[in-house]
Amino acid sequence: MKEQNNQSGKHGLRLAMTAMVVALTASAPSWAAEGPAAPAGGHGLAAFMGSYDTDRDGVVTREEYDTVRKQRFMAADTNRDGWLSEEEYVAEYEGRLKQQYAGRAQDERYAGSIKQAHVRFNILDTDRDGKLTVEEDIAIADKTFKQNDKNGDGKVDQADGVKK
Repeated sequence: MKEQNNQSGKHGLRLAMTAMVVALTASAPSWAAEGPAAPAGGHGLAAFMGSYDTDRDGVVTREEYDTVRKQRFMAADTNRDGWLSEEEYVAEYEGRLKQQYAGRAQDERYAGSIKQAHVRFNILDTDRDGKLTVEEDIAIADKTFKQNDKNGDGKVDQADGVKK
């Protein structure tokens, strides 16, 4: 009986998570018709899926993830010197955040997100030289993907959000 209740609970959790992803995708603004549903990022599985599931099939492959990260890096490198300054890094993030805030006033959460982007840059710039290199970006990308691929199957999907 306990096994059956546990299975029912897992099924209910999967349904709730699926409904949440569907709701997030359905409520995406018109600019998000192609590409990730929530491109400014965030924490947790829903934010990861929204940021990197470019074909919106409920699965983030490593290829999708790497493609989005590369596009963001290249877009941020406005002077094309092959690395990102803190200003370039934050400006790229702020551009995505502004898209999410389209039609809404910038609030304390917006300001906090920008402040956090500065903090994030300083964490990612592991050698503290003021330059986020492709190598530093790849190192964090590897770590982040692995953290989100909790079951180690090489992709991130709803199964990675279900605790066993």
